[in-house]
Amino acid sequence: MIGIRADANKIIATGHVMRCITIAKEIVKQGESVTFFVADEESGELVGLYAGGISGIETVVLGTDWQDMEKEIPTLGRELIERKVSALLVDSYQVTVRYFEELKDICNLVYMDDLGKEPYPVDILINYSGYYESLGYNELYKGQSGHRGTPTELLLGLSYAPLREQFYSGDDSAGTKSDAFTILVTSGGTDNYRMLSGIIKAMEDEGLLSKADFKVVAGNMACSLDELESYSSMYRNVELLKNVDQMAELMRSCDLAVAAAGTMLTECAAVGLPVICYQVADNQKFNVSFWQGTGGMSFAGDVTDEKARAEALSNICTQVRGLLTKKEKLQEMKRALKGVTDGRGAVRIAKALLQ
Repeated sequence: MIGIRADANKIIATGHVMRCITIAKEIVKQGESVTFFVADEESGELVGLYAGGISGIETVVLGTDWQDMEKEIPTLGRELIERKVSALLVDSYQVTVRYFEELKDICNLVYMDDLGKEPYPVDILINYSGYYESLGYNELYKGQSGHRGTPTELLLGLSYAPLREQFYSGDDSAGTKSDAFTILVTSGGTDNYRMLSGIIKAMEDEGLLSKADFKVVAGNMACSLDELESYSSMYRNVELLKNVDQMAELMRSCDLAVAAAGTMLTECAAVGLPVICYQVADNQKFNVSFWQGTGGMSFAGDVTDEKARAEALSNICTQVRGLLTKKEKLQEMKRALKGVTDGRGAVRIAKALLQ
């Protein structure tokens, strides 16, 4: 049995849980069962929505506070022992050194890290970003060990990006493209800064809404759905999409994406879709810097305060206008993304957990 500890809500969004579900599916495919451990019903419902129907995956709600993980140690520890969990993958920013110290006597521990903030006593440390070298993991984890004193193994770089199979099994030239220039607009699972409606309104104000088709993908926790539905009913070229299952196929049908600077940038890179990205959290600044450096993506700005958001929306419109008239630039961006990641990280992570 492999355990996974992750949460999702309107504050932390859905990224942690979604990438863990991708890994869980691969673990099941390789012949092992998975139990998700979540703090509360809100997280449990999301896991149930995307993984509930899969044989071999179950969910345990701990009934704890997702912001205070140390208090769940006794409850989680008992569950790990009773279920004979051999390895636990933890994906949360709320962890502490003590959290891992208390659990490492029970089973092997694997941590999915984005920040490189401090070393943890785990068996495997994963950071699948393109910027991992700047975080100094080799030095940070010197002398660290996990279950039974084994030295921490580092799984680093985009070869460990845990993308869904649809992102690496399909043909990048596939996807039904319309004659119109098509722009994918997305913010991930949440939309706390109301960027989806903000982008469409900015396009309308700048006279760009009629220049392209817009595919607006709203996650389960997205804001301003009423506004988006209004735009969709008012403009035939604005399509609102919810609960998109075949995201890779949708991306392959588009010419450009406007997206928050999270995991979705890696998904876009896997299918060669150029992106104008915007930052919704401080920890995304490293991601922004890396993807800008590839030449396949451009940055519009930080949207976490009102003034910056207005400036970012203006920058998005300016960049879209430029790419509409300079199609050769778009092709250059597309070529720059080729080969950056194969997206098969979930396969590699699952094998590491099972070993």
